[in-house]
Amino acid sequence: SSISGGREGTASGDYSSISGGIGNTASGKDSSVSGGSFNEAMINYASISGGNHNDATGFASYIGGGSENTASGAYSSISGGHQNIASGFFSWIGGGEAKTASTDSCTVGDDGVDC
Repeated sequence: SSISGGREGTASGDYSSISGGIGNTASGKDSSVSGGSFNEAMINYASISGGNHNDATGFASYIGGGSENTASGAYSSISGGHQNIASGFFSWIGGGEAKTASTDSCTVGDDGVDC
């Protein structure tokens, strides 16, 4: 585990890393948080690039940024936005606010239609 910058970060997973920011947590194996504040990559291979109060809890999930987003489905991804939830397996949300991708292989883009 490594922390190369920021403050009050916790990198407790095997081979996990935090590059910067404040109060970030990387507790999954091979998980990472690049920056932002109070982000949590809590499962194996989860990653968060930035933003604040984002939670990557699905296996190999990813959050690019934004705030209060949750990627809980395995291989799910959220590019950004606010209060989005990607809980389906291989689901994706491009951005926006309060969007939900709860079915497997669901894609929520600019049209705003949840699935």
